[in-house]
Amino acid sequence: MRFLFSSAQLVGHLDWGGFLATGAELARRGHEVHWASGQEVQALLTSNGITGHVMAETGWRWPLPPPLQADDLASPLRQAQDTAQEFARQRMIRSLDQWFDVELVHTATDALNRIGRAVQPDLLVSEIFVAAAGLSAEVLGVPFAVAGWPAIQSVLPDHAHFVAEIAQERLGVLTRRFGIGGVNWAQEGPPALLSPYLHLTYWSPRWFAGLPLLPQNRLVGGIAPPAQPWKTPWLNQLPMDQPWAFITLGTAFTDDPHFFVAAAHAAAQIGCLPILAVGNDVNSAWSQALRARLPKPSVVVGRVNFSEVLPYAAAAIHHGGAGTTHALVTHAVPQIVVPHAADQARQAEGVARSGVGYRIPPKDVTVPVLVQALQNALPDDSAIRRNARSLQAEFASLGGVPVAADVLEELAGRFTGAG
Repeated sequence: MRFLFSSAQLVGHLDWGGFLATGAELARRGHEVHWASGQEVQALLTSNGITGHVMAETGWRWPLPPPLQADDLASPLRQAQDTAQEFARQRMIRSLDQWFDVELVHTATDALNRIGRAVQPDLLVSEIFVAAAGLSAEVLGVPFAVAGWPAIQSVLPDHAHFVAEIAQERLGVLTRRFGIGGVNWAQEGPPALLSPYLHLTYWSPRWFAGLPLLPQNRLVGGIAPPAQPWKTPWLNQLPMDQPWAFITLGTAFTDDPHFFVAAAHAAAQIGCLPILAVGNDVNSAWSQALRARLPKPSVVVGRVNFSEVLPYAAAAIHHGGAGTTHALVTHAVPQIVVPHAADQARQAEGVARSGVGYRIPPKDVTVPVLVQALQNALPDDSAIRRNARSLQAEFASLGGVPVAADVLEELAGRFTGAG
C-alpha cells in the first residue's frame, strides 16, 4: 500500500510520541511510504527509510513572528481593561495565524495536491497543524487520518467564540477555492482538522480521563526503546551516585533564561545534577551568559538522546512538548511542566490529570516552588512516582508504534480492498 504523511517543517512536528516511527515501521514492512514537509526535515526522513517530498510552504508559519507587545495595539488611549481584552484577542488571532493563514494554507494545499497526484496514496496521514492535509485529502478523494492528536468534542469559552468564527470564515474561503465541502474539518466550535475515520494518538485512556473523546480515536500508548550504550562522551563524565534532573524547553521556544536558571538552582538545592538541553548553540553568547548564572556543577548541551539520558533521570522540568512528554511517560520519569506555547498546555494538563507530575505557569516559576514540587516527586514511594510507573505500564500495554502501523494498514485496506 502507499501512504502519504505530512507535517510541518520542525523536527518536533514529526514526533507526537511516535508519528515518524510509525511511518518508518510501515516502510520496514514493505509499504511505499512518502512524507511531504519542508526541506529542513528531509535528511531525517531519508535516514528513516521514507521518501521525502519538499514543500516550499507547509502552512505552518516559521520562523515565528515577534511576540505581540501591549503597545502593538492600535489605540494607546484604551482603558486598561479594554487593552487587556484586546491584547488577549490579538494573541488568539496570532495563534490561529500560526497555522491557518488563508494564503499560506492555499499555497501548501496546492503543493500537497501536486505531490498527492504523483504519489496516488491509499491514505493521507497528517499531524494536526498542517491544515492543507485535510483540504488536499478531499481534493484527491483519499481517506484522511490525523496522527498525534485526539478527536474531542470541545466547547469554547464565550470569550473565544470570535476566533472560531474567524476560522470558519477562513475555512469557507479555502473550501470554495478548491470546490470541496470541508469533510475533514470540525464544522463548529474550535477550529481543527477532524478526520471522520481515525485520530491515532500515542497516549492512553487514563491520560485523557474525563475528556469527551469521539469514537474515531484509537489510543496506542507507547513503549520506551531499550536503554542505549552511551555514545555521547560527556555522559561518561557524569556521577551515577547523584540523581539527574533533566531540564529543557525543547528546540522552538527556548528563549527563557529565567526558566533554566530557576530549574537548575532548584535541582541543585535538593541534591540533583541539573542536565540542561537548551536547544541552542552551546557556544553562543546566550549559552555562555546562561552558564554564568547556573549552579556548579551543571551540564549544558544542545540536545540529548532520550534513550541515553531518560533511563537515569530522577525527574524532569520541561516545556510540555508532545515528544518530550511522551518519552518521559514511557520512561516513568516524574515531570514538572512549564508550558510556554502552542500545544504544550495540553500535555501539561495530561501530566497533572494523570498524577505523574505538576503543571506550573511560567509566571509562577520560582526556585522555592520548583524545590517543593521536586521534593514531592523524588521519593521512590511518592504518589507521583507510583503513578508514573503505573501510567508507563498502561502505555506499554497498548502496544505503541507496531499497533499504530497495524491500525493504519487496516484503515488503508478498507479503501483498497487489501484489508
